[in-house]
Amino acid sequence: MRNVTRPRCGLLYTSAIVTKSLLLMFACALSAMPQHSSVKLSNPFQTPQDRLEGAATFRSQCASCHGADGKGGHGGSDLTRGQFKYAVSEDAMFRIVGSGIPGTAMPGFALSGQQTWQVVAYIYSLAPAHGSGVGDAKRGEQLVTVNQCMRCHAADAPDLAVAARHRSRSELRQSILEPAASVAPEYWSWRGTLRGGKVLEGRRLNEDTFSVQVMDREGRLRTIDKGELTSSNVEPRSAMPSFAGKLNVKDLDDVLAYLESLRGGKQ
Repeated sequence: MRNVTRPRCGLLYTSAIVTKSLLLMFACALSAMPQHSSVKLSNPFQTPQDRLEGAATFRSQCASCHGADGKGGHGGSDLTRGQFKYAVSEDAMFRIVGSGIPGTAMPGFALSGQQTWQVVAYIYSLAPAHGSGVGDAKRGEQLVTVNQCMRCHAADAPDLAVAARHRSRSELRQSILEPAASVAPEYWSWRGTLRGGKVLEGRRLNEDTFSVQVMDREGRLRTIDKGELTSSNVEPRSAMPSFAGKLNVKDLDDVLAYLESLRGGKQ
């Protein structure tokens, strides 16, 4: 009598039930999962130092389109108004910086998470609503006095109230840390050597065929006969020294707060 191998119907039936149950459980789990996370990310890197580092990254990666001051140009939008079409929140801006915006000229940047958040913090600091109120204006005024800023700014250097009125916080920050980065022609440095070897330095105000008018370093207006000069040249640099490394991050925020407090003054 032949041995007939019978199928293990009970085992197959049980396996089918288990498989079907697992598939059903998996489908239910999938349906329960949200298709788009509703969790909003918040920026964990918002200290003054983070904003400072974000500014450096912004200038190296974003300034070619958005401008060094964030005001736009070369196809990039103005980021200083605080109004963004796509970046409706901090986490949305974080994703845009990292991934770009499809169908637009905005690319994604291969930055670390911390670098991306620092750039986001810096961009938000450009808008008046986010930039104002950062820092102690009263202490900033004390720092301006201690560093003898008014010795120049009360003479031939730009009036601080006027400069604050016409510059954003990021531009003021750059003027303090990198004064040679952007200098208006009327503040270019002039240097001339008189017969006899005496050297004069100052700011050239006017020049014609026979003479040059200069505001010297002591704030005196001088008219110099070109016939008395052995050499002269104008350099597109500022007479203002850089305060990078001289002011810590808190000091810088306090000075910026003081400058912003002057915006109700002269225009």
